[in-house]
Amino acid sequence: MTHSPDFSTFESLARDHQWVPLCRRLLCDSLTPVSAFHRLDTGGSACLFESVIGGEKVGRYSFLAVDPFLELSARRQEVTIRTAEAVEQFTSEDPLNELRDRIAKVRVAPVPGLENEPFIGGAIGYGAYDIVRYTERLPNAPEDDRNLPDLAFGFYDSVLVFDNVTKTLLVIVLVQIDSPSDLRATYAAGLTRLNELVEKVGTPRDGLDLHDISLDRRAVAARPLSYTSNFAQEDFEAAVRKCVEYIRAGDIFQVVISQRLRIPVSSDPFDIYRTLRVVN
Repeated sequence: MTHSPDFSTFESLARDHQWVPLCRRLLCDSLTPVSAFHRLDTGGSACLFESVIGGEKVGRYSFLAVDPFLELSARRQEVTIRTAEAVEQFTSEDPLNELRDRIAKVRVAPVPGLENEPFIGGAIGYGAYDIVRYTERLPNAPEDDRNLPDLAFGFYDSVLVFDNVTKTLLVIVLVQIDSPSDLRATYAAGLTRLNELVEKVGTPRDGLDLHDISLDRRAVAARPLSYTSNFAQEDFEAAVRKCVEYIRAGDIFQVVISQRLRIPVSSDPFDIYRTLRVVN
């Protein structure tokens, strides 16, 4: 097995950086991002990013990140920080500052050979529409009827980068330098993590079944979904008319009215994603 960097380079980088990547580059013409996610996800905080360019061409890179070493979430001003050791909860006037502060602490050493990689680890997450309220005072906050965070980020030190052009897989672990006095042991522990991740993603797992799928949009349209909305039609139309009045009065120039559609499902969420990535 070939890994990078060697200990001498690692030791040199560790003098000036708190995080140093270790990586292996593997031939990957038989493993897909979907099957890799299935092998590594344990029902926790794994995430998979794929892309399509122009609606037809698959993007060059797919990213899979697993096992965050820290998770930050916020509901209104209440912030929760989770690590393997503890859960911390506190109130912050601006939770975005809490996110910025923790991102600033993750400074990764520039390892030769990784300079052009688009992502090798760090923070992944989302900010909901209403995080604008952290920086702008707005009235009439919507009812929190789903109990979802306004802000949620995981900090990942285990990442897989699929290159769909070269058909290679870059497996990366970020090694935190806690003590420069025992770098040999730190390096060895990082290599163990790296090799275990490679072994796990290379080990098949049952349960990723084949499913029938139709790409005929006419056949799908013949079986309309039965859904419910959180917005009665007459109320929605009244809201549209009100927005038109605001526009004519010059009070606003753009507005987005949305509704939430619900349907009962019994499928595994990942199977739904697998289907959407094919038909979308």
